[in-house]
This record gives sequence, C-alpha cells and structure tokens, in this order.
Amino acid sequence: MKQRIIGLDLLRIALAFLVFMFHSQMHFGCDYSFLNGFVEVGAIAMTGFFMLSGYVLYYTYSGQELMSKSSLKTFYVKRAITIIPLYLFIAVAFTACDFFFGHAKWDEYIILFPVEALCLQSTFSSLFGYIHNEGTWFISCLVICYVIYPFIQTVTLQLTKKSRLILWFLLVFIILYAPLVQIFFKLQTIYSNPFYRLIEFTIGVLLAPISEISDSGCLKILRTKCSSLIITVTFVILILLARYMGVPAHYMLFNWIAVPCFCALILSIAKIPFSRIANNKTILYLSSISFTFFLCQVLPLWAISHSVCEMMGTNSNLVKIVVSLSICMIGAIFIHECVERPLSKVLKRKLLL
Repeated sequence: MKQRIIGLDLLRIALAFLVFMFHSQMHFGCDYSFLNGFVEVGAIAMTGFFMLSGYVLYYTYSGQELMSKSSLKTFYVKRAITIIPLYLFIAVAFTACDFFFGHAKWDEYIILFPVEALCLQSTFSSLFGYIHNEGTWFISCLVICYVIYPFIQTVTLQLTKKSRLILWFLLVFIILYAPLVQIFFKLQTIYSNPFYRLIEFTIGVLLAPISEISDSGCLKILRTKCSSLIITVTFVILILLARYMGVPAHYMLFNWIAVPCFCALILSIAKIPFSRIANNKTILYLSSISFTFFLCQVLPLWAISHSVCEMMGTNSNLVKIVVSLSICMIGAIFIHECVERPLSKVLKRKLLL
C-alpha cells in the first residue's frame, strides 16, 4: 500500500474552505476584506478538486491492472461507495427541505428523476439552476471521470514520458482556450460541463507520472514548504490583480492562473514529507469530510445561519462567518458519522467481500 500524502490532504481542506468562503460571501453576505476579489471567484477551487482527484487516483492505482474484470468491478464499487450514498442522501434531504418550505415543483422532480438517479445532470448545462444541481453537479462530473479513469490510466501507462508531456500541454491548452471561446461568442457556461472537468481531471492524472521526472530535474526547487507558500501567495495575488484590472468573474477564465498554480502546488506539496503532522488525526478527519462539507452547502444551512444570527441579535461579519462555518461543520460531521460512514461500512461488507 502506498504511503498517504498528507500534503494533498492539506490542499483538499484548503480547497473545501475556499468553496465555503465563496458560498458564504454569495449566500450570506460575508465580507473577507482585501480578499473579497479572490473569494468572488472562489469557485475556481473546483478546478483544483478535479485535478487533485485525478492525481490521487493515479498515485493510488497506477501499480494495478484495472482493465481485468475483477479489478474493474472492485474499482467501480469502491468509487461508487465513496460518493453515491452521500449524493443520494443529499438529494433526498434537499427534496424534503424543498417540500417542507413549499418550493418543490412536482413536474420538475418527476421529469428529472431519471437524470438525477443516473447522475447525468452535468450533461445538461442548463439544468445547473434546477433542484439541487447547483451544488451536486460536480458529483455527476466526478462519476463520469471515475467511469473513464481505468481507460485513462491504461493509456497513460503505455505512453512514453515525452508523449505524456505533449498530451499534458495539449489538454492544458484546451482548458485555457475553451473559456475564451465561450466568452467571445457569449455561449452557455462551461463551468459544469463534464467534458472540460474530465480534461482537468486528466491533467491531474498526467501530473502524477510527470512528478516523477521532477525529482531530479529543474522542478526539484519546488520540493520545499517555502515554495508551496510562495506558489499559494502568488496564486492569490494574481487573482486579486486580475479582478482589480477588471477581468470579469467568469470562473473558468481564471484557469489561466489557477491551472498553472494548481499544477505547481500539487507537484510541490505532494513531495513534502510534513513529518510532524503525517498522522495528524484532525487533518485526516477534515480531509475525509471535505466532500460532505461541500455538499452540506447545498442544503438550506445559510437560512439556518441567518436565523441563528437573528436570535443572537447581531449582524457582525465575524459572527456571521463563525456561525455559518460552525453550522456547515456540524452538518458535515453529522452526515459523515450518521450516514456516510455507516452506509460505507455496510456496502463494503456486502459488495467487496
């Protein structure tokens, strides 16, 4: 079994928190002072999530043959167990809240049921604003990535180092070029488009073998904590400068900054040992609930946060941030402990033994 890379857990936690900041600013009016320009385009964290997912899968499975019948079945079952039960619970909980608050529309739920059940919503970009898809679209994209991953790994392993590098540059070009076409021709957003999220995912996959080259090359300089900090600060400053210069908040457009920075950060942080915190239980736990934490924000927790602040008789910005973060964390921990973990244990026992 390969050693867990704690640096990637730290990155996953940071990305989840950036998504929270983005949503809290959008839905709850939280103010992050000089970071507001950065937080306004915090949805770019999803690019990091997809790249990170691809990198971690290749790191985990590259030593295994996935295309055999038994391996393929095990891979798909494990991937399904990690996301489908959680997704279904959030979908049911959201539907129940919709009916409770009188927002549900029977015709929409009936017509869209097969789409939601099969996680196909991301293939319809215009469905983003319907039901819970504003938050669960990424599960649909992730399912598609997982389905295709064994083929991506098989092809990647057969490519030469030079071919991998060429393919990586080609995919980076596509993901940077696509938003320009969308904006120029005023097309529908590609933010939840599974094709482009699959490209980000594959860029992450190709980063894993490329990172092996950097062990003895010019990228060796990235292997320090100082480098990771510099990359992170540079990332934030470049986004702030772009917003200050009037670059519109089209999230995928900021991939011109995000993709290179995320690539550099993953290559850097993946090789730093972080020996003092390698087995830190708090970090491991926060990383394990990152998906749950994100999906919790689909539920009407912002309305609950607003009610709590009203009961406290305060509209303090700091209180709003603390209250909303606490409620999201409580919700994520509750769902993880009472739904996600018990269901995962049962399904693993039933399907993997």
